[in-house]
Amino acid sequence: MVDALLIRPAHVLAVFALAACGTPEEEPPSDGMEGMAGMPGMMMAHGDHSPRYGGYVFMHGDLHFEVVLTAEGEHRIYFSDAMRSELPAAVAEELRVTIRRVTEAGEALEPLRPRIDEFGEAWIASGDPIDTEDTVAIVYFRFEGAPYEIEVPYIMEPPTVDPHTGLPISPSEAPPPDP
Repeated sequence: MVDALLIRPAHVLAVFALAACGTPEEEPPSDGMEGMAGMPGMMMAHGDHSPRYGGYVFMHGDLHFEVVLTAEGEHRIYFSDAMRSELPAAVAEELRVTIRRVTEAGEALEPLRPRIDEFGEAWIASGDPIDTEDTVAIVYFRFEGAPYEIEVPYIMEPPTVDPHTGLPISPSEAPPPDP
C-alpha cells in the first residue's frame, strides 16, 4: 500500500511528456513587467510623472527629470529614477541651460551657467527674469555618456492638470521651489 503513494521517476517523466504534447499556444506580447504582478505600485511608479517641485516632468529612457522654470529667472532641474526615487544632481553631466526669447529684433539666446546646489539635489541656473510665454529653455545634459537635449516652453500659469494622466494637480502635492 505504501508503494502506491510513492512517486516514481517514471511517473514524473510521464507527466512531463504529456505536458509537452499538444499544440503550443502563442504567447501574448510582453510588456516587460513579467513577475511584477505581486509587487504593488511597480507599474504605477514608473507611470508617475507628477511634479514634485512645481515644474514639468520629462523622461529620457528610465531617467525622469523635472524642469522648474520661474519668472524670476531662478531655474532648477531635479533627477529621479524609473521609480521616481530621487537621484543626486551629479547623475547628469555637462548640464547646460540656454534661455531663448523672442524679441522685436528676432531671437535672443541667454546661455546660463548651471551649478549643483549645496545639497547635491538639483542643478540651479540663474538668469534674467522671464516675462513672456514666447520663452523656451533649452536643457542639455549627458546621462551615462549619451547626450540629450530638450526644449521646455515657459508657461506663465502653472499647470492644473497632469499632461500624462489628465488628473488634476493639487498645489499641496508639490513643495514650492526655493526662493
